[in-house]
Amino acid sequence: MHDLLNLSTIFLSLISLIAILFFLGKNIRNNSQLFMPKEYKTIKKIVNRISKKNDLGDYPFTFSITAGSRGAWIAKSLGLSTKNQSCLHLKHVNPFIKYKGKLSHEINEAIRQSYLLDNVEACAYPHGYIQISRSSFKCNENFEDYLAFVIGHEISHVLNEDSFNSSLKVSKEGKNLKKKKTIEYGFEISRECEKEADICSAKMLINAGYSTSIPIKAHDFISKKYGYVYETGKKCTHPGYEDRRNNLIDFIFKNYPDSSENKGYTKGSWKYDRKENTLTYKIKERYSPPKEENLKAATNLAKAFEGEVIKNESIKE
Repeated sequence: MHDLLNLSTIFLSLISLIAILFFLGKNIRNNSQLFMPKEYKTIKKIVNRISKKNDLGDYPFTFSITAGSRGAWIAKSLGLSTKNQSCLHLKHVNPFIKYKGKLSHEINEAIRQSYLLDNVEACAYPHGYIQISRSSFKCNENFEDYLAFVIGHEISHVLNEDSFNSSLKVSKEGKNLKKKKTIEYGFEISRECEKEADICSAKMLINAGYSTSIPIKAHDFISKKYGYVYETGKKCTHPGYEDRRNNLIDFIFKNYPDSSENKGYTKGSWKYDRKENTLTYKIKERYSPPKEENLKAATNLAKAFEGEVIKNESIKE
């Protein structure tokens, strides 16, 4: 009887130990950066490099890798929504899990096709949430530096508070315009924000030690991956191919920063959450150089401008 009790105690202890190990293992897998998808590891690597030589503000950035917009209309063609319904919600779903239940085959197939057929796609939200399609990593698989330009561009939208400032500008300066002109003015401001985000991203990359050719090469590479170009139109949210490219060329050749200058830095920590499908960078310490250093860093090439200092209006105090 005594031996039986001992065996029962040992058995219950083993069961408890297994349950504890299972719980700990699941928790580690869900939150450990060691086990997060390689795409998130790429984001972490890029942002760590950028942050060492740039001030990224105070607010945390949360990155999420999603299925992408192509999956939405693929899902519609697979019958996941009716003629009058939209499947746009599918662009936001987690592409790293297999879905189960009703219509799971169609959902998983839409995600698979989106990964294979979609292009580079990213967007930023005002509160620091940055969404990147998984296909973006596939397209830039051998060109990580180009992906750095995309990430820098989206970070710039957040730092520049583009959504708020654009809305404020349209509401103030567009109130005396006719409806059509107000709409066109909104598109114009959007295009300017995109140009500024390109410049800020280029600045970040150059500060972080990337080649000065990377921003232009990234722009050309991504444009060619899309397979089409367009000219800037009044109802375009983004500048056309040539306008955007020339904007980058002008900045790099006119405002090439001296790499010896102190560009500022950011120190932070990372938190990965598998359940939420997010990777968050929390700011712990940051430094932005004084205005005098920024002005010195924005000095143009001597031969082109005969030593004249040109203020870079995109640099904020």
